[in-house]
Amino acid sequence: MTELNSAASAPLHLPLVIAVDGPSASGKGTLSRRLATELNYTYIDTGAMYRTLAWWALQKGLHCAKPMTDADERAIVNLMRRWKAEMRIVDGQGWLHISGYFPAREIRTDTVERAVPVIAQISKVRDWMVARQRECVQFGPLVMEGRDIGTEVFPLAPVKFFLEADEGVRQARLAERGNAGSDGALRDSMDTSRKKGALYAALDAIRVNNTGQTPDETFAILMDHVRSRLGRS
Repeated sequence: MTELNSAASAPLHLPLVIAVDGPSASGKGTLSRRLATELNYTYIDTGAMYRTLAWWALQKGLHCAKPMTDADERAIVNLMRRWKAEMRIVDGQGWLHISGYFPAREIRTDTVERAVPVIAQISKVRDWMVARQRECVQFGPLVMEGRDIGTEVFPLAPVKFFLEADEGVRQARLAERGNAGSDGALRDSMDTSRKKGALYAALDAIRVNNTGQTPDETFAILMDHVRSRLGRS
């Protein structure tokens, strides 16, 4: 009984994670990387993990478009269970490598862009990804961006942001990046409606709509909240 009471009274140590969620072109990537650099945390782009699987599945000739049959989904899950994937830290950023290789350029193509929300609907894919993402605490404090970090991956994260911007602004940002052919609205709709790991703001997330703001202005808002929550000077 003494040991149980002692354990119950021990302080709860949570992994130090700053969760940054939001839809396409909401500024997650730029701001998350900047936060990680400023705080000397490790940056994790969880979307790149799904992109890497989508790229690998396409390389293997698997069907990664709607409609998906049960056989199509099983093929992707079986491939994922066999691939030699490992999270590695490169210059303070964590990336999923396949047999030691990170396909940095390959995962940013329109073909992969279209496949990502399709494979992200697969429940067992999400289970595998969430497990790998949680293991990233071994790398120390994290700034992790995605679409379900504050709700699914690290629901107890001490700092959660949900970034937003008007749809027209986000589409303009995609066009500026050379992703004019990317249907961000369709992807966001698929991610919002999926049964597991859906895109929505956690109840305790700090929502920031950066429409009309410069990246510097939004970054200042985020850093003010980080200092307030974590006591950083």
